[in-house]
Amino acid sequence: MPDIVDQEMMEKIKLLSPGTKLRKAIDDIIHAQFGALIVFLDEDDLPKYSTILQVGFKIDCPFSPEKLYELSKMDGAIVIAEDGSKIIGANVHIVPDPGIPTTETGTRHRTAERVAKQLGKMVVAISKRRNVVALYYKDKKYVFGDLNLVLTKVGQTINAIERFRESFDRDLEILDESEIEGNVSLDSVCEILVRGIEIKTISANVQLSIIELGSEGRLSQMRLREALKDLNEILTLIIMDYSKKEIGEDEAKQVLETLMKIDHRILPFARALGYDVTNIQQVSDMIVRPRGYRILRNEVHIPMNISQNVIKSFHSIDQLVKTNANVLQKVEGIGNKRAKAILRRLREIKKRHS
Repeated sequence: MPDIVDQEMMEKIKLLSPGTKLRKAIDDIIHAQFGALIVFLDEDDLPKYSTILQVGFKIDCPFSPEKLYELSKMDGAIVIAEDGSKIIGANVHIVPDPGIPTTETGTRHRTAERVAKQLGKMVVAISKRRNVVALYYKDKKYVFGDLNLVLTKVGQTINAIERFRESFDRDLEILDESEIEGNVSLDSVCEILVRGIEIKTISANVQLSIIELGSEGRLSQMRLREALKDLNEILTLIIMDYSKKEIGEDEAKQVLETLMKIDHRILPFARALGYDVTNIQQVSDMIVRPRGYRILRNEVHIPMNISQNVIKSFHSIDQLVKTNANVLQKVEGIGNKRAKAILRRLREIKKRHS
């Protein structure tokens, strides 16, 4: 499974993304082919680290990209407040613990990694020769890519996600037909869950690149949001429909989290749903009956509490299709008008696939 950057690190990346004042200063430093080492540390913390950070010049002024750019011409590091609001010092001599392990080779980047680990703070190193911006925070590292390359990569990935979502939605329509007919195989359910989880996984990975793009990534963010619309709800409802034991919405969401972490294959997914299966053939041969949560919520659009009442009375969607409005309206929360609307919609689905 790919590593997902944690929320804390994402917030640090946002500080340096396009559209921010810090990013403008960094871009100016790169274009001028300067290098820089920037430590993010609040002024009150400076005395604690006086043996590690020896400030040459106390600045203590509001941050601006122009000031940071000019100060980068000096030797030594620059200290900025953790929220980026103030420049605290410049020409800072840094003496980190040489015993802290580092995988870097350049002096600036080795220092940055060690300081980040030793202080548990954010440090940014800008390479003079390679135009590389590396963010270090605690024991983590993130390297910013070329903006145009990141834009291209994000665009290609979202194109793929949109195609996957179209395929996923077509599979749901086929599932509608099988559910109405009462003829659903467990492997077809697991295949749909696998596809949905893969969309979520790819989306989680590209989300980091969109954050890196900052203001340049707004269109990509909108496209991704549209591609993911209702996906979590649909997957949760499918799990509620096909879990071996009757489970509620909260427990279904826990199962969904489990599916994100295990192998994206049919057999592990079937087991996660609670089925005692040992091979793929058993999964293919097993016919399962959906309770009807997904169709009632997404196709008929009735509230969850009323869906639960309907399912308690009819147990499966194929049994619901066979009933009539007089029987259905006896369910708590339904009534004559809603009963007719539910049955009309279910028959429309059935007719759509006939």
